[in-house]
Order: sequence, then structure tokens, then C-alpha cells
Amino acid sequence: AKRVAQDLQRRFGNQRIHVELADLSLLRDVRALAARLLKKGRPIDVLVNNAGALINPREETAEGLEKSLALLLLSPYLLTERLHPLLAKAASQRGAARVVNVLSGGMYTQKINVDDLQSKQGTYSGSVAYARAKRGLMILTEEWARRWANDGIVVNAMHPGWADTPGVVVSLPEFHRVTKRVLRTPEEGADTIVWLAAATEAGKVSGEFWLDRRPHAKHVLPGTRATPAERQALLKALAA
Repeated sequence: AKRVAQDLQRRFGNQRIHVELADLSLLRDVRALAARLLKKGRPIDVLVNNAGALINPREETAEGLEKSLALLLLSPYLLTERLHPLLAKAASQRGAARVVNVLSGGMYTQKINVDDLQSKQGTYSGSVAYARAKRGLMILTEEWARRWANDGIVVNAMHPGWADTPGVVVSLPEFHRVTKRVLRTPEEGADTIVWLAAATEAGKVSGEFWLDRRPHAKHVLPGTRATPAERQALLKALAA
């Protein structure tokens, strides 16, 4: 991490780059990270929730949580909620703040299952657990966009497309073997993240799901849309 920071400083001349380390699958690490940032009190202009992994077979963290749920949904929920004061501070001082949640097209295949967030029922599938967690983060994106609109905080989600990254090689080796000639570069995958974080026009829309700098449908298959009651049950479960 220090080498990356030093490389960025050398390439762009920006000396205001700082490293914070946390295992984002452990909620105690997330709480500690948020506490450090809150103590420093610096406004947060942009928060990108991008940590992720596709985990097979089923694993639990040291805190007894299914790892996909912990890393992909509970972690960004807890971190973003705790850092709200610093996002609001940036919005009040500079007119706007942004949250970018990195999702996946895999969410199109799944509906959130509030009764089985820990993926204990039936045969475990890492791809299904991943997609359900990303679907949950889409629901959070819409909720935060609505709740924080008056705070000047813009919240959007995006899909990077299938990019040729080490994570795809490790988690989906057969998929990578078949598709590697058509996969995007990491830079192409990151493009919409950077655009949502920096572009003036991206700050005018909130609560959407983006791909290639364009808003896309949040549902394409029947039966993946959560009812209002299910959405409220998810928010209640996350808060607990």
C-alpha cells in the first residue's frame, strides 16, 4: 500500500495521499477505520465502496458471519453509515459529496433473501451469495440517495463490466479461460467509477445504477424486485 501511495505521489505530484489499512470483512476493523477517520475529522468528498471477493466454498469470518455477506454488504453499510458526518461536512463546505457503490451485473439474477442473509439454507453457491449481497447494496444505494438528498450527498451504484483482474482468474478460472479475449482492462472497468466520482454531470443524478457512464435498468428478470416490506426488513436486519 505504501508503494502504491509513493508511486501516485511520484507520478502526479500529489503529496496528500495517505494509507489506512483494514480487513473489510471484519466489522471490528471497519468500526476502527471509521473511528480513525472520524477522529481526524477531514471532510470526505468521495467514498468508493469497492472491496470485494467471490468466495467458494462457504466461509465464516472470525466474527461468525458468512464472509460474502460481511465483506460485500455489511462492511459498506457500516462504513458508509459511520462516515455520514464527514460526507455531510464535505457537502456543506464544498457543495457536494458522493458515494459510489461498485456492484456487479450478477445482481440481475437474484433477489435479496432477508430470511437467509447468512446463506445457510440449501446448497451454498458463492456466485449466488455474491449476487444477493450486491442486490442488497443496490437497495442501500436507493435508500441513501433518498435519505441524504437534503444533505447534498449523491449516492450511485455502478457495474464495471467484466474486467480481466486477478480476482476473476482466481474465482472464475473456467469463465476467464473462455472469455479472456473479450474481457475489459482494469482501466476500462474503473472508468465509470472515476466518472461518477469526478464528473460535474454525474453529481446531478442520485440513486441510479450505471454502466459505461449511462444509467441502466436495476432489474431485468422477473421476481428480483423486493417489496417495500422486504426492503424495510433488510434495513432493520442491517441495523441490528
